[in-house]
Amino acid sequence: MIDTFSLPRLLAGAALLACALPAYAQRVDENAATDAEDAFGSNIGGEGLGIYTPTDVRGFSPTDAGNVRIEGLYIDRQTELTSRLVAGNRIRIGPTALGYAFPAPSGIADYRLRAAQDDAVLSVAVKGDSFGGWLAEADALLPLSGRTLGLAAGAGFYRNQYAYRNSNDVLSTSLSLVWRPDEATEIKPFWSRVGVDDEEAYPIVIGDGQKLPDRMTRRLFLGQDWADYEVERVTYGAIGRTKVGGFTLRGGAFRSANITTEGYTLLLDAAPRGTLAARTVTANPRRSNASTSGEINIARPFTIGRSRHELLFAVRARSQTRFYGGADRQSLAPAPFDEELAVPRLGFTFTPRTEDRVKQWTGGLAWQARLDGVGQLNLGIQRSDYRKRVNTPTGALPESRARPWLFNAAAAVELAPRLSLYGGFTRGLEESDVAPETAVNRDEAPPAIRTRQLDAGLRWQAGPLMLIVGGFEIEKPYYGLDSANIFRRLGTVTHRGLEASLSGSPAAGITLVAGGVLLDAKLAGEEVTDGSIGRRPIGTPTQSLIANLDWRPPAFPALSFDLAVEHSGRRYADAANHVRVPSRTIVDLGARYRFRLGKVPAVLRVQATNLFNRYGWDVEGNNAFAYIQSRQITARIAMDF
Repeated sequence: MIDTFSLPRLLAGAALLACALPAYAQRVDENAATDAEDAFGSNIGGEGLGIYTPTDVRGFSPTDAGNVRIEGLYIDRQTELTSRLVAGNRIRIGPTALGYAFPAPSGIADYRLRAAQDDAVLSVAVKGDSFGGWLAEADALLPLSGRTLGLAAGAGFYRNQYAYRNSNDVLSTSLSLVWRPDEATEIKPFWSRVGVDDEEAYPIVIGDGQKLPDRMTRRLFLGQDWADYEVERVTYGAIGRTKVGGFTLRGGAFRSANITTEGYTLLLDAAPRGTLAARTVTANPRRSNASTSGEINIARPFTIGRSRHELLFAVRARSQTRFYGGADRQSLAPAPFDEELAVPRLGFTFTPRTEDRVKQWTGGLAWQARLDGVGQLNLGIQRSDYRKRVNTPTGALPESRARPWLFNAAAAVELAPRLSLYGGFTRGLEESDVAPETAVNRDEAPPAIRTRQLDAGLRWQAGPLMLIVGGFEIEKPYYGLDSANIFRRLGTVTHRGLEASLSGSPAAGITLVAGGVLLDAKLAGEEVTDGSIGRRPIGTPTQSLIANLDWRPPAFPALSFDLAVEHSGRRYADAANHVRVPSRTIVDLGARYRFRLGKVPAVLRVQATNLFNRYGWDVEGNNAFAYIQSRQITARIAMDF
């Protein structure tokens, strides 16, 4: 168990000791709206904004697909990256992916590390919310030898309270160095760990396949005190760059592991409120996902006349091991639907687990060319070698292997100084989603799938505002839950859509970030033809729209207000397409007040999320639901010493 008292005292003590340091802004100036380059998705300091996230881009997950980068370098990410280690992330799609040598279907989620610069900074933040949760964080950026050597360290303790009145304790720590022996060379080794203790599982509601469940009472604990999650998340590695002659060399090596030492899944059958509903619990033995991965690339820039070019050769590799299965599922005593009923801890018997191992390497050659006033071109070719071995309790399965050639081509043409057209085509080899908790074969990971993407659009700098409008089509094999809740390939899924982003400062003190995606997702295959499943995938909304406004009154710049509106369209909740979750609109309202405590800059951040307390359902799988979080008020103070 984490000592919940010693860490806050340690952070407070560190803050007092740091008062002698000169003050330079770090956490105080973090603002998701003013930091955003577009509306496609970004995160700074743990606060996200945009229509897309690292787990949802154009209806797919870049994380599950293996399209995650750390400062542009490939990592096979198996677990979340703590904001003590990373300053934030950005989603790269369409024109924002043109600078990447090898773009990917489903987009790219690119993270950036915290790193010491010229000045010493210690930032401390504390936060509380109306659910009873709180946190304390400290981040230090310390130059140890001028700009040559620096240290970045962070620690945070979190007592989280969630929508289902379940809770957990989280301890997050990170440590990284930056070494710059000369202007052309930089090496960043890093390490981070997140420990999650005593997180009670919330019940997933299983519908009847004909209608949505009855509305439930939010903030009512319907789990079991003994049904906890215990998780350890570890990420470490190093990235570096240097120049040799006329070549630029960059590389990164990473280890990412997610280890669940204890875990439960609770299922609650939907029923009229107050009537008895069946309940089941699945206990899981130790599970783990771990991967060693990395990339090394060498680039040669050159010029021909007025045009600038770059040739880049890259090699990426990963070795991944997963252990899963062996779970024991048992029935709990029925309980009146939407009412608490605790039962004693059951005895569980686990069976042998399944092990799967993936080894993959990819070599590629890319060429980028740019001519000012004309446009840019990005071409790439890759050869990948993928192998997957699965050992089940009953024996080994046939090895899955693929050795495809992968191509990408993208271009942007400047029609006018502020107007350009872009377009691209990409073929990829990606991981499919993993079977969800509600599946009979939960945690099972299918072999790699071949994907393709077409997109095109325009980018227009209209005065202070940047407008991006485009269309896309993505096609992939579709793995989903069939009518028997078995996760398997059901056909092919095609996502066609229109997306837009509008960002900038239309007036003094005002920052606007708005955008949306209209998505048409369709399935095809034998199961669709024979009526076993519907024509629409589970859980994919027809539209997602966001608008964020940050206003800093010129007459009172210490104060700012922010408004966020997010609209999510209708989506199907079952494989047969009989049940639809209606659209919903969520409004968040917040404010920041910047001030000084002596010579120390500070900011008070207050926010109300789901301001109007809208009720709605998230789709957790085939006929599986969890209600969205109710209104929550948070208050946070950050100080930079």
